[in-house]
Amino acid sequence: MKVTWTVSPVGYQRIAKHCPSCSIKRDFTPSGAFRVNSQKKVLDVWSIYKCVHCNYTWNIALFSRLHVSKIDRELHHRLMANDAATVLHFAYDNTTLKRNNAELSGRPDFRIQEQWSASLSPGERIEVSVRISRSFQVSLMSILQKQLMLSAGEIKRRVESGKIRGITMKKLKSRKLKDTEYKFQLSAETLFAQRRIALKHR
Repeated sequence: MKVTWTVSPVGYQRIAKHCPSCSIKRDFTPSGAFRVNSQKKVLDVWSIYKCVHCNYTWNIALFSRLHVSKIDRELHHRLMANDAATVLHFAYDNTTLKRNNAELSGRPDFRIQEQWSASLSPGERIEVSVRISRSFQVSLMSILQKQLMLSAGEIKRRVESGKIRGITMKKLKSRKLKDTEYKFQLSAETLFAQRRIALKHR
């Protein structure tokens, strides 16, 4: 029996930065708008961030001195329209964040979509696939805690007893997950420990 958990962040990844207006380090989040400058068919594009305390703005560079012919037409349209999905994409784009020396602050909340490939009988072992929709600061441990409604200590005991297999505690605790797939196995007892699930045939 197989189940897939697709994990997606909720909201924006915050960035810690010195705020000149507050005179201390504050968290900044995307404002939901882009700044696009065009001179002689050369584009400069930024995502506008704002201080969560005073709304002081700071621009993160997305594209610098890029000829208009080298940017996808649809992307250009989304940038000009301040498309919300595009703002979210760049808020979690590791290449952009690293290029701007962004210091990540806090961990976004996340939601999990669950899909089953078949029905389940008591006593069976379930193969779990965890798919990270986009790279962000989250651990497999926090995903398991949320889905199984168990504490970190209870999960650790189940790993040690073999009720959770195919994953180490080190991997469970790591927050450096990529937008890829992770697999392990659960006993039915572990899955049903604290929650009720309505299973359907596919």
